[in-house]
Order: sequence, then structure tokens, then C-alpha cells
Amino acid sequence: MKDSVDDSQTVPRVASDPPAQPAEEPMLYCPVCSRKLAARKCKLFCEICGYYMSCSDYY
Repeated sequence: MKDSVDDSQTVPRVASDPPAQPAEEPMLYCPVCSRKLAARKCKLFCEICGYYMSCSDYY
């Protein structure tokens, strides 16, 4: 005798949630005015208030 599955009692498939977006690094935001810093070569700088961080400051 074959086992049969009653389709009316099966659980519908649910699409999984999309993967969460990676959180942005806090160092990418200006500590003075909270705007996103712009990257130029080895520096991050704020176009609003003039704050900048060089690559040696990252560590």
C-alpha cells in the first residue's frame, strides 16, 4: 500500500526573508555633524563641516 499525502494538510512554503543589509561602519560618518564622510584617496572628509580623517587615523 502506498502512502499518500493529502495536499490540503501540507504547510505552504514561505519565502525566506532576504538577507539583512550589512550595517554601515560608524567611522563612515562625521563625528562633528553626523553627515556621511566622502572618500578621497586615503582620506575620509566631511563636505559640510570640513572634518577629515586620514588612513593612519583608521587604526
